[in-house]
Amino acid sequence: MPAVAKKEKKEVFTYEDINNLPEGHYEVIDGRIKNLAPTGFEHGNVELNLGIFLKSKLKDKGYIAVGEVGILIQKDPLRIRAADIVYISKEKAKEKPKGILETTPDLIIEILSPSNTVSEIEEKIEDYFKIEVEKVIIISPEHKKVYIHKKDKNIIESYGFKDNIEFVKGVKGKLEDIIE
Repeated sequence: MPAVAKKEKKEVFTYEDINNLPEGHYEVIDGRIKNLAPTGFEHGNVELNLGIFLKSKLKDKGYIAVGEVGILIQKDPLRIRAADIVYISKEKAKEKPKGILETTPDLIIEILSPSNTVSEIEEKIEDYFKIEVEKVIIISPEHKKVYIHKKDKNIIESYGFKDNIEFVKGVKGKLEDIIE
């Protein structure tokens, strides 16, 4: 019986590989895959309910996607981040995007898991601001806190789940009502 050749795993990915990346939950940092830990039920529930809320408020104004959405940060070396929730206005994207996002989102929301470290979240926020994302919202279900980072601002706004927060201009809500 002939030997079956094993498919070689690529160690370093480049921008030319962007449409042929392997399946899985990971980010690409300097061309190398960084696997992501599975999220828990609470994380998924927050992501789902917040995605539904934003879609109901913004469906005519833009596009919402949830679930480790790949966002191109830089081409060389290849850097792709995975965001929990993204919103892109129709002003930036005339048609619904496909594949890894190369259009800068207006809003990115990250939901913290117990395994996240401060340094990895800070690095993601820095990457998002490198591509000119207007606003990054960090949600901590464990502490019932919301942290809003705005482009070109050195102030982090801090809110509780009972506070009314503005996701994008004209869209406000209390997380305690949105995520049930």
